[in-house]
Amino acid sequence: MNYPIVIYPANEGGYIAEIPALKGCLAQGETLHETLEELEVVKGLWIETAEKHGQSLPDIEGAIQKVKALSYSNSR
Repeated sequence: MNYPIVIYPANEGGYIAEIPALKGCLAQGETLHETLEELEVVKGLWIETAEKHGQSLPDIEGAIQKVKALSYSNSR
């Protein structure tokens, strides 16, 4: 599943990446590559846990629209 991600620099160095549609799904790393790799692991665990507990996954299109709206409002 290709949910939109948000990446930003961490105050202490490195990066933080998160998937806003998956509450609490975020990862941190020293390099962008390391951060994105870790985010894939965390995303897999998040989805696995949701499915295990019978929770439905957020709609990808809805998630994309939310990120676009946030991006637009922050660029003004």
